[in-house]
This record gives sequence, structure tokens and C-alpha cells, in this order.
Amino acid sequence: MTHIAAALLPVFGIIFIGWLLRRSHLLPDASWGPISRLAYLGLSPAILFTSIARADLSEIQLGPFMAAAMLGFIAMAVITLAIKPALKIPGPTYTSLFQATCRWNGLLILALAIALYGTEGEVLVALVMAASIPLVNMECVAVLSVWGDGAKPDWRSVAYRIATNPLILGSGLGAIVNLAGIGIPEPIWDAVDMLGKAALPLILLAVGAGLNFTAMRARPRLLGLSVFLKLMIAPMVFYGLGLAFGLSGVPLMVLLLTGASPGAASAYVLAKQLGGDAPYAAGDITAAALFSFITIPFWLAVLG
Repeated sequence: MTHIAAALLPVFGIIFIGWLLRRSHLLPDASWGPISRLAYLGLSPAILFTSIARADLSEIQLGPFMAAAMLGFIAMAVITLAIKPALKIPGPTYTSLFQATCRWNGLLILALAIALYGTEGEVLVALVMAASIPLVNMECVAVLSVWGDGAKPDWRSVAYRIATNPLILGSGLGAIVNLAGIGIPEPIWDAVDMLGKAALPLILLAVGAGLNFTAMRARPRLLGLSVFLKLMIAPMVFYGLGLAFGLSGVPLMVLLLTGASPGAASAYVLAKQLGGDAPYAAGDITAAALFSFITIPFWLAVLG
């Protein structure tokens, strides 16, 4: 437990500092959007590239691990669809609940995995991120196209945005370099590595700055349901699938962290764009992030 606390406290501490910085108005509120965009889309591809480009993939049970991870995202989508008839809520609100249970904050989990498991954890989370971005986005857009009250999505545009997502491009380029054995000059490698290392602190600060306690007043009972599904049911689903595929050690713990992750801010953006319940999405992002400070250490202590 001491090891877990020592690894998690710096990560959660930086998130708290981000919240304090936002509250202190040291930076204008309008600056946090560009900071978050820089961290996620400008710098994060570098850390995914470096993680995958020099990884020793031969030592990873890649097939079972990736199968368990992708089935975990599919299983959470199926569970959330299964409970829809019992929920007496408007369609747009349901789409935001779906996003709350099916999305994950991969970059937050990347920071935690590095703190807990070093290079192996970093590589595994990077691989899950690369594979899950298309899957989760297609799931969420499909649900919004059915129950959202906005304009129906242009699937060609959706596919193009996914294919050109900087995180996927960074991951894909890293995989090409790895599999083809392409050598990269050390000065270039060092520059890209420095960019990647700059991403995680900014991401964590942006997570803290994005906490919006006022938004949690929107549909508090439904927030309780979505947070319970995401932070209590999803970890068991991912962990159970890992066991079913014969995984153990760090890969199994990374699956647990993947399931235990709070949702991502992109749920709010997509809800606004495609007619979801944006206020509820904003409340869920904050509530899940706050409760994950308790549930992630709980799951690691119980199952780790």
C-alpha cells in the first residue's frame, strides 16, 4: 500500500495543483483550453511515439492483452445499452451516460502506469490508447447518431478525424519505426523524448484545472449511476477479462487501471457537437475524476 501511495500521490498532487492554479486566476481562464489542447494534441503524440518505437514487444502477450482490452470497451458499451430500457431519461442524456461509462482518460492512466510500472506500464497503456481511440469514438458517435438531438454525423468526416488524430498518428509512426527497425539519430530522439516528457505534467494540470464542482449539480442521481458503472463495474469487467485471457502481473494491472479510469473531457466536446447532454457530461467528468482518487487506490490495494 505504501508503494501505491508513493506512486499515486505525485500524480494526484499535480492534478490538485492544476485546480489551485485555476482557482487562483494566476492564468486567465481562457488560457486553459489552449494549454489542454497543446498537451493532448501537440505533445502527447511524442510520448506515444517514444513509448512504442523502442518497446520490446516480443516480451508482451500482445494478442491476449489487446483482445481483453478491446473486449472490455465493447463489454461496457453492451452493459450500458442493456440498461437503457430501465432508464427513464431523454435520449440526449442517455448518450452522455454512454460516453461516461465507455470513455477513459488514457493519458491520465499513462501517467499512473509510468509511476507504478515504469516502461512496461507505459508501453501497454500506449498500445491500448492507439487501439481504443477508433473503437470508443465510433461507439460514442453511433450512439449520438441514434439518440442525440443534434445534426446527424457525417461518417466520412468522423473516419477522417479518427484517422488523422495526432495520438493515433504518433502511435502508428512509433509502431512503424519499431517493426521496421528504423534507426533514429540520437539528437532527434532526444528532442522528441523531451516533448513527450513535457506532456504529462501539462495534462495533469489541465485535468485539475478542468474540475468543475458546480457542474456536478446536474442530474446528481444519474451521476451516481454513471460513476458507479465507470469506477466500480468497469474495473471488474476489464480485470475479469484479463483473467479469462490468462494474463497476470503488469498487463493485468494495466487492464485494471484502464477500467478504473475516469472519463475524458472529449465526452463534453462531443456532447456539445452532436446533441448530447453537455451539462451532465461536464458534471460526470468532474465527479468521476474526484471519486477516482479513492477508487483507483482501492482497486490497486484489493487486486494488486
